[in-house]
Amino acid sequence: MLSLANVDPFPSYDELRKRGPLVWDPGMNCWLAVSYDACKIIESDEDTFRIMYVDGSPKTLEINGGATGVSVMTGEKHGAMRRVYLKLLSPSAMTKYRVDHVLPVINDAIDRFQKRGSAELVTEYAQAIPERVVASMFGLPWKDDALVMQVAEWHKDIVAWIGMKNAGGELMQKAQNASDKLNELFLPLVLERKDKRGDDFISLLWSQGEKDYPGLGVTEVLHNTRDSAIGSGETTANAIANAVYLYLTNPEARQAITNDQGAALNAFVEETLRLLGSVQWRFRVANRDVSVLGVSVKKDDVICNLHAAANRDPEHYSCPHALDLNRKAPNDHLALNVGPRLCAGMHFARLLMREGMKGLIERLPELRLDTSMEPPRFRNYSHRSYGPLHVLF
Repeated sequence: MLSLANVDPFPSYDELRKRGPLVWDPGMNCWLAVSYDACKIIESDEDTFRIMYVDGSPKTLEINGGATGVSVMTGEKHGAMRRVYLKLLSPSAMTKYRVDHVLPVINDAIDRFQKRGSAELVTEYAQAIPERVVASMFGLPWKDDALVMQVAEWHKDIVAWIGMKNAGGELMQKAQNASDKLNELFLPLVLERKDKRGDDFISLLWSQGEKDYPGLGVTEVLHNTRDSAIGSGETTANAIANAVYLYLTNPEARQAITNDQGAALNAFVEETLRLLGSVQWRFRVANRDVSVLGVSVKKDDVICNLHAAANRDPEHYSCPHALDLNRKAPNDHLALNVGPRLCAGMHFARLLMREGMKGLIERLPELRLDTSMEPPRFRNYSHRSYGPLHVLF
């Protein structure tokens, strides 16, 4: 696994799958779950397979955003906070977010490079959209380039540390610094909006949380402000970049979603998530000795659920490596997790991907890769996207 950083991992995943649904990786010191069924079984059953944060030290939880963040909580408290998110990020809420926050950011991003006739769409578009939308939703100055870029870098440092099982050393030091800086940024906003409520997302966390989460206070709102910020940032940026890449390199799909920005575009978003994902894997730990599809897993063994492999499992998908806008169940992939950890922000992520593509289709119809520049490749490790995306129009 460790050898797959910055290279196409999918041929290796195909080879791993031939060895069974779970394969032991001595370098990662964990099981790799490479089949669709194995990942779904493991992540649907938190009684048997716990999230790693159950064993996390106070420092680990602090760096991740805080012990009462929805991504690290378990049991009834997790369920209560998840209900808060599901209401704030419901399908009906997307209409207002789209008009008030998403469309202004997307149009501003395109305005910045449209007259130039060229751009690099990872940094200037895919990464800019979610970070600026979140800043807008939090009531921050989303046109402040320095602030937005700094927040994005802090999130990248934390994501890199998470992707390596919360390792120590330099990765942890950088993540700790990023966490401290994010707390310095968000805590004053949380304190201010405790008493002065508006229609920003932090105010909504306070108001909805007081209804659905017993004992909500400053700590819980801060931790979930952190949680929602990182969840909406780096991972969604990768997903947008991957969608742009497939649009630029698949003429048939491009024509289909240009003609139909309803059903065809929705299917394209799901196929982007399935084929390329964003978060390549998520970890679990066995609570007891257990057999998973005939493989014996010992108590406290770590399992790396390789969603990127599972989402191309030929036992579950026909022509698994192909982009197919006519799949019967387009959203049954694992890119947004499954079971009790199914992404509470899934509608928001899909909204950003869909509107990001619409902006390019409508405003840059002659968009094409610049073949004179460095070609795109599937970069990074635990959180991946294609880039660079040098384009002309």
